Amino acid sequence: MKKEHTLKSMIGVLAILLTTLVSAQTTHSITLTCDTTNITRENVNQVCSFGQQVNVSNVDFTTYVNVGDVVVWEGMASNPDSSVELHSINYQGGQNVFGQNVINDVDGIVTGTVAQGQPGDVEKYSLKFRVYRNGSQLPGIFEIDPRIKIQEF
Repeated sequence: MKKEHTLKSMIGVLAILLTTLVSAQTTHSITLTCDTTNITRENVNQVCSFGQQVNVSNVDFTTYVNVGDVVVWEGMASNPDSSVELHSINYQGGQNVFGQNVINDVDGIVTGTVAQGQPGDVEKYSLKFRVYRNGSQLPGIFEIDPRIKIQEF
């Protein structure tokens, strides 16, 4: 009888731990760094990166998330007299893991919470941003197209 009670208690504790681990929320900080001295709308993918290895393009850059995770995107300029200000995240295809088509910035930072998806689901999105060089905004909106993927267990 005592062994059965101990086993039930252990199973209960394991269930609580597993639930806590599965529902744990992670914040993913993604920094887009751009060479603001040399950037043009035509060379964005050559002068901007997320800090990934050189053999991984911006198009192939993937952030692995779970439902409930928070993703925070911010911009950084290579030149101290310039800035990169994020404008929005725009859904382009695949599973819409954020549950909305556009997530706009607040003071140049974009934050989204992963609302839905199954392991292996991929969302293609467009990250839109502005570049300021020596205090003046460069013409137009710049754009990079990375991915978000729900982690597989």
